Amino acid sequence: MLRTNPASAVDLTVAVANRPIYAGDCVTAEVTIIPRYALTVAEGRIRLAQTELLRIDSARDALPPLHHSRRRAAAPTPTPPPASVDDILVRNAALDAGVEYRYPVQLQVPSDAAPTVKGKHARIIWELEAQISVRADDAIATGQSRRRWLNLSRGPDAVCRQEVVVFARPDAAAVGGAALPERPCVCRSHRSASIKLRLDASRVVNGGTLDGAVSIQARTALRARAVRVELVRWERSGTRQARVMADTQVLHQPAILAAGETADWPFRLRAPAPLLPSVLARHTFVGWQVRAVIARRLLPNIDVVQMVQVYTGP
Repeated sequence: MLRTNPASAVDLTVAVANRPIYAGDCVTAEVTIIPRYALTVAEGRIRLAQTELLRIDSARDALPPLHHSRRRAAAPTPTPPPASVDDILVRNAALDAGVEYRYPVQLQVPSDAAPTVKGKHARIIWELEAQISVRADDAIATGQSRRRWLNLSRGPDAVCRQEVVVFARPDAAAVGGAALPERPCVCRSHRSASIKLRLDASRVVNGGTLDGAVSIQARTALRARAVRVELVRWERSGTRQARVMADTQVLHQPAILAAGETADWPFRLRAPAPLLPSVLARHTFVGWQVRAVIARRLLPNIDVVQMVQVYTGP
């Protein structure tokens, strides 16, 4: 059924203080209400809420399994609701027409809140939403639609939303795992060569750089198409996922080493500027890793991988 909403009874705006916000911080904002005519506000409310996009390939993928071979399926584990914080601005207040009413507010972001994420599949958004409900008899007296006000399921009379960016802290912790070493060093041995990956740091801010070096010790004569290093992002939301090469650097091409020879190449990789921090949330996962590769001809590649943390900042 189509429903036409009348013009809003008030002009409503939300202004957020311009400062970096992290999990556990307070969001300082100001809500401005300008009534278009004298009225009584039944309730004015503001909410800081997180919206996490769930991307699925089909409706069936979103449902828990109903049967399992030779045994009953376990009850699905309840998932916590998205994070939100509410506050009352005003209640049962008479406001004059054309007068500007300002309401300062402070809402605290939960300490375990997921940061803002804007990726191909992964998306976590934080918003401040102000809502104003006008007393029904005031709206009817000013010529508003009687059917709208008598509808028990009607929503607020004025809504204003303002996005808030929540940044990720550089805690140097692997997503869903143990803490990452400050200066990672990983090595992989193969019958024909050993490859070692060293990083100067295990964390990098969005738009920053990761410095390190790749060392190769050839056990037999080694002929490869190239030696390269890559910064790879693994992004998942619901049942959809993608692996994206955010940056790559070719260190040597072609790579020809004699038996017993050792070679060492420094590198620098740049993390992208968009808001794509390492995160593990209700439906969303974003993980980052540095991968050193010996790309061989007609043979499987030899590689070594180290997980890193990408965090976001202003």
